[in-house]
Amino acid sequence: MKPDVVSTSAPRAGAAVDPAVGGRGLVGVYLSVHTPRYCTYEAAFAGKLAHPDFKGVRDGLVAQGRHLATLAPDLVVINSCHLISTFPTVVDGTPRHRGVLTAQEAPELIHGVAYDFPGDFDFASALIDRGRASGLPCTLANDVHYPLDYGTVMPLVCYLDRAQRVPAVPVSVCLSAGLEESFAWGRHVAATAAALDRRAVFVASGSVSHKLVRGPERWPAPADQALDHRFARLLAEGDYDKAWAWLPEYVDAAEPEMGGRHLAMMLGALVETGRRFEAATHGYGPSSGSGNYVISMAI
Repeated sequence: MKPDVVSTSAPRAGAAVDPAVGGRGLVGVYLSVHTPRYCTYEAAFAGKLAHPDFKGVRDGLVAQGRHLATLAPDLVVINSCHLISTFPTVVDGTPRHRGVLTAQEAPELIHGVAYDFPGDFDFASALIDRGRASGLPCTLANDVHYPLDYGTVMPLVCYLDRAQRVPAVPVSVCLSAGLEESFAWGRHVAATAAALDRRAVFVASGSVSHKLVRGPERWPAPADQALDHRFARLLAEGDYDKAWAWLPEYVDAAEPEMGGRHLAMMLGALVETGRRFEAATHGYGPSSGSGNYVISMAI
């Protein structure tokens, strides 16, 4: 089944956005990809792909990095499906994220990747305060030894911020948190960005349909692709409330990564702003039976 990619207007690649015109608070939202065969040095920097069907998503990630650069954010909040906590949501406020990553899941693909990018302790602390005030279990991490996962590091290092200059605040996916709690965290991200006058973007790092099988080149079933495309259309049309209302049904049918928690957090961030974002759908493609969308949204 061929991908049904929907595009709407977006900032022109290479054209910097004047922050005074674009405003502050949450100015961009990204559905991004961290699957290892897209997020290796070879794929990102040399364009060496394991299968021709990976080209659409890989090229889409390059375009997404250019899109993010046009927004000139002063903060990236990233929610990765591989930064997993059990009982509390963890917000990482470490002032400097520095380390060397070898992915436990795929050491043959991602190994010895050095990363070194700034954090934002003030934002992370304020986000935790907001979460605690609303009764959500959460923990603030401020520890140079706190390990980051490849779903956090690889999209940033390979595509979204290759220069590693924009402060980043990683937020975990919590196994004990359902869709409602994840949605609430997304709202808190947007509200914190507005309260602190940060020009922030939010990244949901994970797949859409996620019924994994062996064979990296294998696509999702046609029915699951159709569900993925319906979700993407709702984002493109700015129907965030409709997408949120449909999310439990979509999760049951398509089984998105980590139960769709990253999608719920993304929708919470979008809904909280009360604004419609212009969407650009850069690509859709397979990885071991999963569906992977690359979508950028900006005010």
